[in-house]
Amino acid sequence: MYDYDRICTSVQGYCVEQEVAVPRWRGAQAGERFAFRASVLRAIRELEIPVDERELQSVAEEVAKRIVGLGVLHPFLEQDGTEEIIVRNGYVTIERDGSLEPVGYMASDDYFYRLARRIADMEGKGLGAADPMIKVGLPDGSRFAATIPPLSREGTAINIRRFAKKKLSMEHLVGRGSADTETIEFLAEVANSLKVSIVFSGRPGAGKTTWLNAFSQHLPERAQLSVVETFAELQPQIEHHHHLVVEEETEQMSEAINTAILRMRPDVLMIGEVVSREAVQYILALNLGIVSHTTTHSQNARMALVRLENLARREIPVEELRPVIGYGLGLVVHLAKDYDPEKRSYRRYVKELLAVDGYENGRYVFNPLKEWIGDGWTPLREGMERWD
Repeated sequence: MYDYDRICTSVQGYCVEQEVAVPRWRGAQAGERFAFRASVLRAIRELEIPVDERELQSVAEEVAKRIVGLGVLHPFLEQDGTEEIIVRNGYVTIERDGSLEPVGYMASDDYFYRLARRIADMEGKGLGAADPMIKVGLPDGSRFAATIPPLSREGTAINIRRFAKKKLSMEHLVGRGSADTETIEFLAEVANSLKVSIVFSGRPGAGKTTWLNAFSQHLPERAQLSVVETFAELQPQIEHHHHLVVEEETEQMSEAINTAILRMRPDVLMIGEVVSREAVQYILALNLGIVSHTTTHSQNARMALVRLENLARREIPVEELRPVIGYGLGLVVHLAKDYDPEKRSYRRYVKELLAVDGYENGRYVFNPLKEWIGDGWTPLREGMERWD
């Protein structure tokens, strides 16, 4: 096993002295990457770094990836099952398939501080005392977030959320124990009907994006779908669609959603995640009669509507919001992420299906359709016929 941290440091010094061009973070051509890998190979030889000749090509490839990418963390991005990479003051933990796996101290806190600064710089962001936190999308679609001192009291903190490259179906989710067959058959009917707008809700990491992706598989094949998000997380499983990825800025997101709604004539709108002013645009889409699906954070299904209200109420009076939400939104699919102390892992599953049936006398009208009760799911109380 080679000390890649030491090798990378030596090769980086060589590249600076020899003025070797490092490929761009995004959009680098294959020729640029090949030339840089050749320069790394030359550096290893000229610096007389002890590497077995039979492994020289693979070591040079790994060193090149680490210098251009995420350094010592890069291999975890390429491992199957990796969901999140967590760094706290130099200590690394990996969440894989719902389990937290301690890796240990992989480098100094200063190393990870410099790594976060370099990634911020590559994305054209500032990271320093004035701006001690960043959240950016990586070229492979992963989400990189970091905080540094003095905001972070215990050194540099990094979280990298990696999204599955393999498109999961709802049948896969049944196989993982996240739902039963009755639930996915019902949601497949809902998707195919183009009648019901859905919010997938839950705590961070509960699987909201995974479920929205799987749900999209059952949209009608010829439906006109527009997708708007701030990170490239959604993988719509419909062949021809309109997909916008915009900066996490209020105006850009609003303009993108307005363009999708008013100019691209979608049958279905998917908004990657409602965390800010997207709530206003989502509610406006409901008001226009466009079937709209999204995800949001909430403690339970009912609180998902409160979340939408709170995010939009600065621009629209709450007494105007509630009837639109009550009569425009049709269903909340609430997802849970529970920790099992015995297995030392998390379980993600459908906690509740909650129909939203209107707004009367100052209250939302709810109809619970199905829920998890500790040892299984209740039978579905009503099916798609309720919206016919």
